[in-house]
Amino acid sequence: MKKYLIDSDVLIYFLKGKQEAVAALSGIPPSELYISRINHAELLYGAYNSARIEENLKIIVPFLKNFQVLEFDEEAAMLFAKEKSRLKKNGNIIADMDLMIASIAIRNKSTLITNNLKHFERIRDLNVGKI
Repeated sequence: MKKYLIDSDVLIYFLKGKQEAVAALSGIPPSELYISRINHAELLYGAYNSARIEENLKIIVPFLKNFQVLEFDEEAAMLFAKEKSRLKKNGNIIADMDLMIASIAIRNKSTLITNNLKHFERIRDLNVGKI
């Protein structure tokens, strides 16, 4: 079975009704759709950081329950540390949250669906897809 880890930008586009995101996610069987605990936290943060906290939480919390969540476990932490070291030595550092999401995707043999290809394409062994 394939696994698609959906990045926060794509989740937000879906929530906003962006046609490309809606079409892309609707074309994938729900059993193959995943989010990471990092993406989960990023969307909750977005709600709490907004002017309409309660209204946004009423949308985001049930939405997040539609996805299976992949955790940042010990193996993902090891992948994160190795890749961050490699990227730093090459002068190519990326944000820790993005690298954590990528490590979770690699660890779970998932394709990361994102529009942020600029950062993610630099990560070794990561399968990336764009909507």
